[in-house]
Amino acid sequence: MVEAGGFANAQAILNVGASTISAQMSQLETRLCYVVCHRGRGGFKLTEKGEALYRLVIELFQSVQSFEMQASELRGGMNGQLRIGFIDNIISDPGSPFRPAVDHFRRQPRNHARLLFEVLSPQELERGLQDHRIDVAVGVFYSRLPGLAYEPLYLQRDVLVCHRDHHLARIEDQAELANAIPSCHKVLRSFLGTNEFPYASPGGETMVSSFSHIEAAALMILTGGCIGFLPLHYVKPWIDSGELVVLLANELYRDTHFSIATRADQVRPPPALHTFLSCLRAAKVQDVGTAEVHQPFTSIAA
Repeated sequence: MVEAGGFANAQAILNVGASTISAQMSQLETRLCYVVCHRGRGGFKLTEKGEALYRLVIELFQSVQSFEMQASELRGGMNGQLRIGFIDNIISDPGSPFRPAVDHFRRQPRNHARLLFEVLSPQELERGLQDHRIDVAVGVFYSRLPGLAYEPLYLQRDVLVCHRDHHLARIEDQAELANAIPSCHKVLRSFLGTNEFPYASPGGETMVSSFSHIEAAALMILTGGCIGFLPLHYVKPWIDSGELVVLLANELYRDTHFSIATRADQVRPPPALHTFLSCLRAAKVQDVGTAEVHQPFTSIAA
Protein backbone atom coordinates (compact mmCIF):
# COMPACT_ATOMS: atom_id res chain seq x y z
CA MET A 1 0.00 0.00 0.00
CA VAL A 2 2.93 2.33 0.60
CA GLU A 3 4.19 1.88 -2.95
CA ALA A 4 0.63 2.07 -4.32
CA GLY A 5 0.00 5.29 -2.45
CA GLY A 6 -3.06 4.13 -0.54
CA PHE A 7 -5.80 1.57 -0.16
CA ALA A 8 -7.70 2.50 -3.32
CA ASN A 9 -4.71 2.02 -5.64
CA ALA A 10 -3.68 -1.15 -3.81
CA GLN A 11 -7.02 -2.82 -4.63
CA ALA A 12 -6.19 -3.08 -8.33
CA ILE A 13 -2.59 -4.13 -7.72
CA LEU A 14 -3.48 -6.82 -5.15
CA ASN A 15 -6.75 -7.78 -6.86
CA VAL A 16 -8.67 -7.73 -3.58
CA GLY A 17 -11.45 -5.55 -2.23
CA ALA A 18 -11.11 -2.58 0.09
CA SER A 19 -12.79 -4.45 2.96
CA THR A 20 -10.21 -7.26 2.72
CA ILE A 21 -7.30 -4.83 2.78
CA SER A 22 -8.80 -2.92 5.69
CA ALA A 23 -9.38 -6.12 7.67
CA GLN A 24 -5.83 -7.35 7.05
CA MET A 25 -4.39 -4.00 8.09
CA SER A 26 -6.46 -4.02 11.27
CA GLN A 27 -5.24 -7.53 12.08
CA LEU A 28 -1.64 -6.42 11.55
CA GLU A 29 -2.06 -3.41 13.84
CA THR A 30 -3.70 -5.60 16.49
CA ARG A 31 -0.73 -7.96 16.46
CA LEU A 32 1.75 -5.08 16.53
CA CYS A 33 -0.16 -3.14 19.19
CA TYR A 34 0.29 0.19 17.39
CA VAL A 35 -1.20 2.11 14.46
CA VAL A 36 0.70 1.65 11.19
CA CYS A 37 -1.06 4.20 9.01
CA HIS A 38 -3.73 6.86 8.89
CA ARG A 39 -6.47 6.29 6.32
CA GLY A 40 -9.70 7.99 5.54
CA ARG A 41 -10.81 11.27 4.02
CA GLY A 42 -7.46 12.83 4.84
CA GLY A 43 -5.70 10.28 2.64
CA PHE A 44 -3.22 7.51 3.30
CA LYS A 45 -0.15 8.28 5.40
CA LEU A 46 2.19 6.14 7.46
CA THR A 47 2.60 6.95 11.13
CA GLU A 48 6.08 7.43 12.54
CA LYS A 49 6.11 3.82 13.72
CA GLY A 50 4.64 2.74 10.40
CA GLU A 51 7.52 4.37 8.53
CA ALA A 52 10.01 2.59 10.80
CA LEU A 53 8.22 -0.72 10.19
CA TYR A 54 8.28 -0.15 6.43
CA ARG A 55 12.05 0.39 6.52
CA LEU A 56 12.44 -2.83 8.50
CA VAL A 57 10.35 -4.73 5.93
CA ILE A 58 12.55 -3.39 3.12
CA GLU A 59 15.65 -4.52 5.01
CA LEU A 60 14.07 -7.96 5.54
CA PHE A 61 13.39 -8.36 1.82
CA GLN A 62 16.95 -7.26 1.06
CA SER A 63 18.33 -9.86 3.46
CA VAL A 64 16.15 -12.60 1.96
CA GLN A 65 17.27 -11.67 -1.55
CA SER A 66 20.92 -11.65 -0.47
CA PHE A 67 20.46 -15.10 1.11
CA GLU A 68 18.86 -16.48 -2.05
CA MET A 69 21.65 -15.15 -4.24
CA GLN A 70 24.42 -16.48 -2.02
CA ALA A 71 22.72 -19.85 -1.70
CA SER A 72 22.42 -19.97 -5.50
CA GLU A 73 26.13 -19.23 -5.89
CA LEU A 74 26.94 -22.41 -3.98
CA ARG A 75 25.31 -24.43 -6.78
CA GLY A 76 27.59 -22.83 -9.33
CA GLY A 77 26.65 -20.96 -12.46
CA MET A 78 24.01 -18.22 -12.50
CA ASN A 79 20.77 -18.76 -10.64
CA GLY A 80 18.04 -16.75 -8.99
CA GLN A 81 16.53 -13.73 -10.66
CA LEU A 82 18.01 -10.61 -12.19
CA ARG A 83 15.74 -7.57 -12.13
CA ILE A 84 16.53 -5.11 -14.91
CA GLY A 85 14.94 -1.69 -15.32
CA PHE A 86 15.15 0.56 -18.38
CA ILE A 87 13.40 3.58 -19.86
CA ASP A 88 10.93 3.24 -22.70
CA ASN A 89 11.72 3.02 -26.42
CA ILE A 90 15.43 2.19 -26.40
CA ILE A 91 15.44 -1.23 -28.08
CA SER A 92 14.78 0.26 -31.53
CA ASP A 93 17.92 2.39 -31.31
CA PRO A 94 20.64 0.74 -33.45
CA GLY A 95 23.26 2.47 -31.31
CA SER A 96 21.98 1.01 -28.06
CA PRO A 97 23.91 -1.97 -26.65
CA PHE A 98 20.98 -2.98 -24.46
CA ARG A 99 19.30 -5.55 -26.72
CA PRO A 100 22.59 -7.22 -27.83
CA ALA A 101 23.65 -7.36 -24.17
CA VAL A 102 20.45 -9.15 -23.15
CA ASP A 103 20.88 -11.62 -26.00
CA HIS A 104 24.52 -12.22 -25.07
CA PHE A 105 23.60 -12.74 -21.42
CA ARG A 106 20.92 -15.31 -22.27
CA ARG A 107 23.48 -17.35 -24.23
CA GLN A 108 25.94 -17.63 -21.35
CA PRO A 109 26.82 -21.19 -20.25
CA ARG A 110 25.25 -22.53 -17.04
CA ASN A 111 22.82 -19.63 -17.05
CA HIS A 112 19.70 -20.47 -15.06
CA ALA A 113 18.93 -16.91 -13.97
CA ARG A 114 15.41 -15.62 -14.53
CA LEU A 115 15.21 -12.16 -16.09
CA LEU A 116 12.59 -9.72 -14.84
CA PHE A 117 12.18 -6.48 -16.81
CA GLU A 118 10.51 -3.21 -15.83
CA VAL A 119 10.02 -0.15 -18.04
CA LEU A 120 10.13 2.90 -15.76
CA SER A 121 10.94 6.59 -15.77
CA PRO A 122 14.50 7.56 -14.72
CA GLN A 123 13.22 8.74 -11.33
CA GLU A 124 11.40 5.44 -10.79
CA LEU A 125 14.51 3.51 -11.83
CA GLU A 126 16.62 5.28 -9.23
CA ARG A 127 14.00 4.73 -6.52
CA GLY A 128 13.79 1.08 -7.55
CA LEU A 129 17.53 0.69 -7.06
CA GLN A 130 17.43 2.42 -3.69
CA ASP A 131 14.54 0.23 -2.53
CA HIS A 132 16.22 -2.94 -3.88
CA ARG A 133 13.29 -3.60 -6.24
CA ILE A 134 15.63 -3.74 -9.24
CA ASP A 135 19.30 -4.69 -9.54
CA VAL A 136 20.47 -2.62 -12.51
CA ALA A 137 19.01 0.22 -14.56
CA VAL A 138 19.70 1.66 -18.01
CA GLY A 139 18.49 5.18 -18.64
CA VAL A 140 19.17 8.92 -18.64
CA PHE A 141 20.26 10.12 -15.21
CA TYR A 142 21.19 13.71 -14.45
CA SER A 143 20.50 13.74 -10.72
CA ARG A 144 23.33 11.41 -9.62
CA LEU A 145 21.82 10.29 -6.32
CA PRO A 146 24.06 9.32 -3.38
CA GLY A 147 24.35 5.59 -2.85
CA LEU A 148 24.11 4.83 -6.56
CA ALA A 149 26.94 4.26 -9.05
CA TYR A 150 26.65 5.52 -12.63
CA GLU A 151 28.63 4.40 -15.67
CA PRO A 152 28.42 5.93 -19.18
CA LEU A 153 26.98 3.52 -21.73
CA TYR A 154 26.12 5.21 -25.04
CA LEU A 155 24.83 8.37 -26.71
CA GLN A 156 21.41 8.74 -28.32
CA ARG A 157 20.77 11.34 -31.03
CA ASP A 158 17.69 13.51 -30.44
CA VAL A 159 16.25 15.85 -33.07
CA LEU A 160 13.80 18.74 -32.83
CA VAL A 161 10.54 17.91 -34.61
CA CYS A 162 7.08 19.30 -35.28
CA HIS A 163 3.98 18.00 -37.07
CA ARG A 164 3.64 18.76 -40.77
CA ASP A 165 0.62 20.99 -39.97
CA HIS A 166 2.62 23.13 -37.51
CA HIS A 167 3.38 26.61 -38.83
CA LEU A 168 7.16 26.02 -38.39
CA ALA A 169 7.01 23.24 -41.00
CA ARG A 170 6.14 25.87 -43.63
CA ILE A 171 9.08 28.19 -42.90
CA GLU A 172 11.86 27.65 -45.43
CA ASP A 173 14.26 30.45 -44.43
CA GLN A 174 16.65 29.06 -41.81
CA ALA A 175 17.22 32.35 -39.98
CA GLU A 176 13.47 33.03 -39.80
CA LEU A 177 12.91 29.50 -38.49
CA ALA A 178 15.58 29.95 -35.84
CA ASN A 179 13.93 33.16 -34.65
CA ALA A 180 10.49 31.54 -34.49
CA ILE A 181 11.44 28.47 -32.40
CA PRO A 182 11.80 30.08 -28.93
CA SER A 183 8.21 31.38 -28.87
CA CYS A 184 6.60 28.06 -29.86
CA HIS A 185 4.84 25.76 -27.43
CA LYS A 186 7.16 22.97 -26.38
CA VAL A 187 7.04 19.61 -24.67
CA LEU A 188 9.95 18.31 -22.67
CA ARG A 189 10.94 15.12 -20.94
CA SER A 190 10.92 15.82 -17.22
CA PHE A 191 14.10 13.86 -16.53
CA LEU A 192 16.08 16.22 -18.81
CA GLY A 193 14.73 19.45 -17.33
CA THR A 194 16.53 22.57 -18.57
CA ASN A 195 18.93 20.37 -20.54
CA GLU A 196 16.08 19.75 -23.00
CA PHE A 197 15.52 23.38 -24.01
CA PRO A 198 18.37 25.55 -22.70
CA TYR A 199 17.32 28.34 -25.07
CA ALA A 200 13.62 28.46 -24.10
CA SER A 201 11.80 31.75 -23.74
CA PRO A 202 12.33 33.64 -20.44
CA GLY A 203 10.25 32.23 -17.59
CA GLY A 204 9.57 29.02 -19.47
CA GLU A 205 6.06 30.18 -20.40
CA THR A 206 6.17 28.21 -23.66
CA MET A 207 6.73 24.92 -21.84
CA VAL A 208 3.23 23.47 -22.06
CA SER A 209 3.82 19.86 -21.04
CA SER A 210 6.34 17.70 -19.22
CA PHE A 211 6.49 13.91 -19.51
CA SER A 212 8.50 11.02 -18.12
CA HIS A 213 7.93 8.78 -21.15
CA ILE A 214 8.82 9.39 -24.78
CA GLU A 215 5.52 8.09 -26.15
CA ALA A 216 3.55 10.68 -24.19
CA ALA A 217 5.76 13.49 -25.50
CA ALA A 218 5.41 12.18 -29.06
CA LEU A 219 1.63 12.14 -28.73
CA MET A 220 1.58 15.85 -27.87
CA ILE A 221 3.82 16.70 -30.82
CA LEU A 222 1.71 14.59 -33.21
CA THR A 223 -1.37 16.60 -32.24
CA GLY A 224 0.23 19.47 -34.16
CA GLY A 225 0.42 22.18 -31.50
CA CYS A 226 3.86 21.58 -29.98
CA ILE A 227 7.49 21.04 -30.89
CA GLY A 228 10.00 18.93 -28.99
CA PHE A 229 13.17 16.85 -29.03
CA LEU A 230 12.65 13.13 -29.61
CA PRO A 231 15.06 10.26 -30.34
CA LEU A 232 15.85 10.06 -34.06
CA HIS A 233 15.46 6.27 -34.17
CA TYR A 234 12.01 6.56 -32.57
CA VAL A 235 10.57 9.25 -34.86
CA LYS A 236 12.17 8.01 -38.10
CA PRO A 237 8.98 6.25 -39.38
CA TRP A 238 6.99 9.47 -38.98
CA ILE A 239 9.78 11.49 -40.61
CA ASP A 240 9.95 9.06 -43.54
CA SER A 241 6.17 9.28 -44.01
CA GLY A 242 6.26 13.07 -43.86
CA GLU A 243 4.03 13.34 -40.80
CA LEU A 244 6.84 14.82 -38.69
CA VAL A 245 9.34 17.42 -39.88
CA VAL A 246 12.86 17.83 -38.47
CA LEU A 247 13.68 21.45 -37.65
CA LEU A 248 17.19 22.72 -38.44
CA ALA A 249 18.50 19.16 -38.62
CA ASN A 250 22.16 20.15 -39.03
CA GLU A 251 22.16 22.79 -36.30
CA LEU A 252 19.67 21.75 -33.62
CA TYR A 253 20.12 18.32 -32.14
CA ARG A 254 21.25 16.88 -28.86
CA ASP A 255 23.22 13.82 -27.87
CA THR A 256 21.64 12.35 -24.76
CA HIS A 257 23.90 10.42 -22.41
CA PHE A 258 22.64 6.96 -21.39
CA SER A 259 24.16 5.33 -18.33
CA ILE A 260 24.16 2.14 -16.32
CA ALA A 261 23.04 2.64 -12.72
CA THR A 262 23.62 0.19 -9.88
CA ARG A 263 23.83 0.36 -6.11
CA ALA A 264 27.22 1.62 -4.99
CA ASP A 265 27.42 -0.84 -2.09
CA GLN A 266 27.59 -3.86 -4.43
CA VAL A 267 31.33 -4.38 -4.14
CA ARG A 268 30.89 -8.04 -5.02
CA PRO A 269 27.78 -8.29 -7.21
CA PRO A 270 26.16 -11.72 -7.61
CA PRO A 271 27.23 -13.74 -10.68
CA ALA A 272 24.14 -12.91 -12.77
CA LEU A 273 24.50 -9.16 -12.24
CA HIS A 274 28.26 -9.25 -12.77
CA THR A 275 27.83 -11.15 -16.04
CA PHE A 276 25.07 -8.87 -17.32
CA LEU A 277 27.15 -5.77 -16.60
CA SER A 278 30.02 -7.36 -18.51
CA CYS A 279 27.68 -8.05 -21.44
CA LEU A 280 26.57 -4.40 -21.46
CA ARG A 281 30.15 -3.15 -21.48
CA ALA A 282 31.17 -5.58 -24.19
CA ALA A 283 28.23 -4.51 -26.38
CA LYS A 284 29.24 -0.84 -26.47
CA VAL A 285 29.57 0.27 -30.09
CA GLN A 286 30.67 3.86 -29.65
CA ASP A 287 32.97 6.03 -27.60
CA VAL A 288 30.80 7.80 -25.05
CA GLY A 289 31.86 11.40 -24.93
CA THR A 290 30.19 14.46 -23.49
CA ALA A 291 26.53 14.91 -24.36
CA GLU A 292 25.91 18.16 -26.17
CA VAL A 293 23.20 20.39 -27.52
CA HIS A 294 23.96 22.22 -30.76
CA GLN A 295 22.54 25.75 -30.79
CA PRO A 296 24.71 28.02 -32.96
CA PHE A 297 22.11 30.77 -33.43
CA THR A 298 22.41 33.69 -31.01
CA SER A 299 18.74 34.48 -31.65
CA ILE A 300 17.81 31.10 -30.17
CA ALA A 301 20.10 31.40 -27.18
CA ALA A 302 18.71 34.83 -26.30
